[in-house]
Amino acid sequence: ADGEAFNAGETFSGIEFKQGIQFSKEMQNLLPDDRMAQWAIRWILDHPQVTTVIPGASKVSQVESNVAASGLQPLSAETHQKLRKLYDAEIYDSIRGHF
Repeated sequence: ADGEAFNAGETFSGIEFKQGIQFSKEMQNLLPDDRMAQWAIRWILDHPQVTTVIPGASKVSQVESNVAASGLQPLSAETHQKLRKLYDAEIYDSIRGHF
């Protein structure tokens, strides 16, 4: 068994790498500033079904940045709607694999 049955592509969601870069640029344009990793954590925390986020980190500065994300103001409803629209219109159909 070589694991090929579980291969979803170049990223965890199975999106082609170059396409993932393009999507991240489009998402960045919807966020208040350039703290993409922090806003990603904030986006998760904005969902009432979520009680904790466990992001990875290999440096103290990354841990500090991850913790600081919980102190950011929640993303606006408008921003959440725009992110959902981008996902539905452009990203969803690009995801490969069984998710």
